[in-house]
Amino acid sequence: MVINFAELDRVIEDDRKPMHVYLVGTQQDVQATINQLYVLRFSDRVRWSPPVPVPGSSWRYVSVMERDRA
Repeated sequence: MVINFAELDRVIEDDRKPMHVYLVGTQQDVQATINQLYVLRFSDRVRWSPPVPVPGSSWRYVSVMERDRA
């Protein structure tokens, strides 16, 4: 990655750890939140995993956000 300020090029090391955002709730709430974020175009450059059950819980589901590297 290169950032250009006033014709001075600097290389930025992109070895940062990826940021993770988790949505936790009922399956319907998690999916509804993901859908709302896409409608608001907030999630244009990220992908959400499908909601999966949380082990040991009968109602909680979790979804994890991943950034697109494009």
